[in-house]
Amino acid sequence: MAQYQTEQKRILLAYLKAHSEEAFTIEELCERLKSEPAVVSPPGKSTVYRIMPRLVEEGLVKRFVEGNSRKFLYQMVCGAHCDSHLHMKCSVCGKLYHMGDEESEALFMQVMKRHRFQIDEGKTVLFGQCEGCCRREEER
Repeated sequence: MAQYQTEQKRILLAYLKAHSEEAFTIEELCERLKSEPAVVSPPGKSTVYRIMPRLVEEGLVKRFVEGNSRKFLYQMVCGAHCDSHLHMKCSVCGKLYHMGDEESEALFMQVMKRHRFQIDEGKTVLFGQCEGCCRREEER
């Protein structure tokens, strides 16, 4: 099936890229797009629901479960070849970090060697706490 860039997809990608350190539910994303002055005709909720799985499949956006809920959060993944390394997501501030290719490869190889398990790096995110949030917690 041919892929083409619709205006709604372009608007959605531009907004996600401009806010790449934030994760959104589809509802939050739609509300934010409506209140964005630069967006004259924001995509509707059903359009966003239709586009988002494609963006996840294309590796442009990561999908996360929000805490223990049934809600999904979506966040832009910026950078080249993001499907060939792991990502780390801070559970406190929500920032997404890119693990280096060599570090990712070493971890993949160790898991494969030790457990005979192949990691799908495009779908794997390590959750934890970033250095800044750990430091702020220690200062309390």
